[in-house]
Amino acid sequence: METITEKEALSCLKILAAVARADGTVHNDERKSLAAALDNLELPPGTTVDALLKENVDVETELANITSSEGREQLYRSAYFMAYADGACTKEEQAILDKIAELTGVSDGQRNSLAGLFTPVPAEHPSLAAGFLTVQAVADPTERATAVRNHTLKYSVLTAVLGAFPIPGVAIATDLGVIALQLKMVRDIGAIWGQKVDSKRARSMLLSLGIGTGARLAIANLAKLVPVWGSAIGATTSFASSWALGQVIDKFFASGAENVEALKDDFEAAKKEGKKVYTEQQDVIVESQRNAAPQLDALAADLKAGKITQAEFDERVAKLA
Repeated sequence: METITEKEALSCLKILAAVARADGTVHNDERKSLAAALDNLELPPGTTVDALLKENVDVETELANITSSEGREQLYRSAYFMAYADGACTKEEQAILDKIAELTGVSDGQRNSLAGLFTPVPAEHPSLAAGFLTVQAVADPTERATAVRNHTLKYSVLTAVLGAFPIPGVAIATDLGVIALQLKMVRDIGAIWGQKVDSKRARSMLLSLGIGTGARLAIANLAKLVPVWGSAIGATTSFASSWALGQVIDKFFASGAENVEALKDDFEAAKKEGKKVYTEQQDVIVESQRNAAPQLDALAADLKAGKITQAEFDERVAKLA
């Protein structure tokens, strides 16, 4: 995958901030996602979420700073996801998207491809529906705890493998693949507890914890193209968030909590634990990367060529778990 300069990336961030505030309202999800992403990046002094959102951004001027073909194409992808961060694109946000497309030469094919990527997952998407059907409830507390840990570790390792495997030209597909795996993990853990969690409820749980939002996808996908930022994104982040998600979902069912959002502090603490576990599992992750590489290479090629859809990509990746 090509890389872009820090100057180009900063201009991209400014344009994404302009998209976030285009309708006059910066949604909580957008602000939190921007803040969380920026916390992990090595930015110039004074570059904060508030500073970016207050800045009067001239989109055309910032676009002139983005000269690489990868940077220009990536900007549109990230701006698209930012525009849809709250589930709908306003006319003001669409106007900026149209300007970006016009000035960067985004094709109709690229637009249609993104629209397909953002299509919500059907309630009975095979990679999600299969989770409850193949995992049995476990009544014994000790055996249940072991089963939850094993599932959490299994999915954390696979999301780390996928997080470290960007697809040239369609890098955001790996981020969506990680989300699909995390959704399936939520359903599997629910099944172990004897709870049937449908895809809508599973997605709601992820969003309550700030996982899988359009804003986060936008920033994470952009950061992968900047060498000085990219180390903060990818395998470690995917593993840690999946590990923390498993811990929190288990605690959610164990405690009878009313909503997952009440466990956000636990989620943040578990992410720190997840980074330590990631280090401990390095040999396992490296071996998994080696074993999965041929299948992921083939799936990446098929996805880029349009032979399979994002949903089919997610389903086949899930079978590697």
